[in-house]
Amino acid sequence: MRNDYQLRRWLMREILGKEIPRKPPKRATHLSGNKPARDWKYRAWIRSLPSAVSGVIPCEECPIEACHTGTDGGTAEKSSDYSCIPLTWEEHCEYHQIGRAAFEQRHNLNIRALVRRLNHCWWNQWRISL
Repeated sequence: MRNDYQLRRWLMREILGKEIPRKPPKRATHLSGNKPARDWKYRAWIRSLPSAVSGVIPCEECPIEACHTGTDGGTAEKSSDYSCIPLTWEEHCEYHQIGRAAFEQRHNLNIRALVRRLNHCWWNQWRISL
């Protein structure tokens, strides 16, 4: 037997001749709170925008990355795709090296307001196209 639950099921079946009813598996959704929201279309749209710091327009020589900014706890914590901002590779590395507060101060950014504005533009774009 691998665990306590399996032992209890086996004992119930052998001694009482009854099965313990199984619980249905939990279904993970983007609303369940267990996992952050993922949206590849949103990330692709972010990568099509100019850099939030330098204003560099995406091209083959200088692609733009979608930098997740949702959590202050570091790279081990996951954050929603809707917290991404467009940055170049160098700016993205700098963001993760020095942290959110220092990055905002160095580049005179308000990341929370920028994310809010990007989300507003994204959702208005979808509302107009429907």
